[in-house]
Amino acid sequence: MESLTLTTQDITWIILVILTVALLWSGAHFGIRMVIHRLEARGKKPVVLPTIRKILKVFVLVLGAGLISYAFLDREQFAAMNQHILRVTWIAFVMMATIILSAVVSAFFDRRIKATSLRDRQDTTTYKYLNSLATVGIYATGIVLAALAIPAARDLATTALTGAGVLALIIGVAAQEAFANVIGGLFIAFFKPFRLGDVIKVTDTVGRVEDLTLRHTVINNFQNKRVVIPNAIINKEKIENYTLTEYRTCEFVEIGISYDSDIDRAMAIMREEATAHDYLIDNRSEREKKDGKPVVDVQVIGLGDSSVNLRAWVWAATYVTGFRMRNDLYRSIKQRFDREGIEIPFPHRTLVHKNLAAKLTATPTAHNGHIH
Repeated sequence: MESLTLTTQDITWIILVILTVALLWSGAHFGIRMVIHRLEARGKKPVVLPTIRKILKVFVLVLGAGLISYAFLDREQFAAMNQHILRVTWIAFVMMATIILSAVVSAFFDRRIKATSLRDRQDTTTYKYLNSLATVGIYATGIVLAALAIPAARDLATTALTGAGVLALIIGVAAQEAFANVIGGLFIAFFKPFRLGDVIKVTDTVGRVEDLTLRHTVINNFQNKRVVIPNAIINKEKIENYTLTEYRTCEFVEIGISYDSDIDRAMAIMREEATAHDYLIDNRSEREKKDGKPVVDVQVIGLGDSSVNLRAWVWAATYVTGFRMRNDLYRSIKQRFDREGIEIPFPHRTLVHKNLAAKLTATPTAHNGHIH
């Protein structure tokens, strides 16, 4: 192995590179930190700048190490080192451009969301979903562009393209559900069966829509629990939207009374209790008011095995107030029924034992003066 000898020119080169790297590193560190402090003093949160500062500092150190290595290489190795430095520069440029572009796009959508949230909440849902979609697209493109600078990654891509048929089949099967969720999210964002902030019911889940991502929809139910439903599933389900076009809601208060109870009195009690509730609203039309239709309609909806089933239609301003009113009415009506002798029956069943029935219908016999 040849001994390592450095000329005066090589030593001068190393010193110049070290000084330059130190200046660039200090500029990236202290300069960007000063900008961050100024933005924070104005009440702004610089999300991108700390990451860019880290990338620049690492890039400067790697670039400095590469430039110093020229002093230890032969002329024949300069071409290979030039390629390495170009690759590092390209990757650093792609990373910074990806982060900056993603921040610019996110800021654009954030401004659109704030500008339209007070006027049309439908735009809020669409812009939020497009923001997520654009961010994923930008980062995916950045990863591909950065990988093209690495020979091993290019060879891997060439090998993958050689077996593109099998690879496409594997990826298609593995990513079928993921693509279905993305497409389902697009349908939700553009056709808007619900919007962010709407109160909806999906299967057995009732709550407020809190977030819409590329994969799933987050619903905050009335127990303050987050229910995460994949977009592909929620897009196929029947959705009840309580705030799509009309906030008012009609609640059913259904109670069964015994056949011996006074039906008219029970109906009057249900109407009185509902009418006295603070959350009740008058949903009658002008024609119905003139005709004297009551604010709360109570009807017999069926004759059950053990009870006469009654239903009261009560209207509330929102689903939340309607839910609370319905619960309050069940309590107050039950208390009124107890005080006024209206019975809420237990289920009754008639059981017939055939052998026992045959014995009871047989002729009784006398034994020791007793009838059996």
